Amino acid sequence: MNLSCVEKRMHALLELGVPGCSISIRRDHEEIYRHVCGTRGRDTAEPMTGEERFFIFSCSKPITMAATMQLVERGVLTIDTPVSEILPEYGAVSVLEDGKLVPPKTPITVRHLMTMSAGLDYNLRGRLKAQGLWGSDVTTRQIAEAIAASPLIFHPGERFKYSLCHDVMGAVIEEAAGMRYGEYLKKNIFEPLGMTNTGFNRNVSNLAGQYECLEETGELIDIGTQHPYNFGTRYESGGGGLVSTLDDYALFADAMACCGVGATGARILTEASVHALHENQMGTFVKDPTFSCATGPGYGYGLGVRTLIDKSQGQRSPLGEFGWDGANGAFLIVDPFNHLSFSFMQHIRNWPRLMGEFYAPIRDEVYEALGL
Repeated sequence: MNLSCVEKRMHALLELGVPGCSISIRRDHEEIYRHVCGTRGRDTAEPMTGEERFFIFSCSKPITMAATMQLVERGVLTIDTPVSEILPEYGAVSVLEDGKLVPPKTPITVRHLMTMSAGLDYNLRGRLKAQGLWGSDVTTRQIAEAIAASPLIFHPGERFKYSLCHDVMGAVIEEAAGMRYGEYLKKNIFEPLGMTNTGFNRNVSNLAGQYECLEETGELIDIGTQHPYNFGTRYESGGGGLVSTLDDYALFADAMACCGVGATGARILTEASVHALHENQMGTFVKDPTFSCATGPGYGYGLGVRTLIDKSQGQRSPLGEFGWDGANGAFLIVDPFNHLSFSFMQHIRNWPRLMGEFYAPIRDEVYEALGL
């Protein structure tokens, strides 16, 4: 097994301007490949070690989906539970249609939140400012209330729209479980899997240097510890708020790839729940999908994750391979058929070349090298 292709791809990223990045590839709880390269930031010679903390942004979403499926397994929720049964304000939402507010044709359900088809958008800052909820004390529950107070942009189930659905799902989990969302994740996912460096605790010690790529010039600017969804210590964003490390996130990825069982032996999900996540929802549920995927063509959308549904362009991973990525470059591949996972970390926001020149090629090259 020769995975030098991975190192070559990662060093090509350094040549493009990425200060440092790291990857862990695991199979059946064994790390079969690891590579850490570059420095902790552009203005330091301190090498990246793989122990750095990262804002993983939307790579938080698969964890939120796993937590949702736990509550489904326990009978606390079903996929089609109306959200208003947990968050009553969602029973009074309206839809902005042809300039008028009309009742939704169907209530928002857990499935709608999981599949990004609830009629929400991603305009969180505007909502909070308009409703006077801009402050360090705003809570996860208050965020959900603020989102419900704005009209839906389409009827639930009508189409896909990447949005704040998973942030609302975090509030649903918090209410249904009777504890803060971060505490639920700690008790039911992080501690069982041995993830000691993941959470919403705003701990930015040992944070890798964070940069943003300016679209006009391609220049990388240092943005320090900025995080657009960290409004304070009480808000825990299910859609993008987690901080993690390469090794911690790899423990989660490995558990999902091993059909719900972690390297510690702890089971966080049943095999059936893991496979339910990658069942494509777009063909039968979402009327008008407007979906694009950073990993390239061939993907649909399952219960909160991309899922491979078409290999006609030579994709090497199996149908049903799933995962997601984050705005700063964190990336996840889960293959529950071969018990294989990829976890990748880097820290540059708005880096379009990374998506086109790294994710899909490295996926296919690794599968080829493994003979899969």
